[in-house]
Amino acid sequence: MADQNSNAPAPDQAELAMNQVLQAERDAEQAVADCQMEAGKILQAAQVLANRIASRTDERITLLHMRCSQQVASEIRLLDSAERQASQAQEQSYRIDETGLADCIEEIAICLTGGMRVDADTGDAAE
Repeated sequence: MADQNSNAPAPDQAELAMNQVLQAERDAEQAVADCQMEAGKILQAAQVLANRIASRTDERITLLHMRCSQQVASEIRLLDSAERQASQAQEQSYRIDETGLADCIEEIAICLTGGMRVDADTGDAAE
C-alpha cells in the first residue's frame, strides 16, 4: 500500500493543477474578450471608411449628374438656336421682294393688255 500512496498526487499538487487550469481558462476568456474588442474596433473603422467612400461616391455622382444636365441644357439651347435660325432663313426665303413683285405685276398687266414691255436690264421696249 505504501507504493500506491506514493504514486498518488499530493493534495497540494492537485490543487495547484486545478488552479493552473482555472487560470488558463480565465486567460483564454480574457484573450477572447480582447479579440472581440479588437474585432469591434476593426469593424467600426471599416464602417467609417465605407461611409466615407459612399459619401464621396455620392458627391461624385451628383457632380457628374450636374455636369450632364448642364451639357444637355447647352445642347438643347444650341439646337433651339439652330432651329430658330433655320426657321428665320426659311421665312426670309419665302418673302417676296416688293420691287420684284411690282415689276412682275407690271409685266403681267402689260402682257394682258397687249402693251409694250420694257426689258428691265436694258430698258429697251419689246412686244
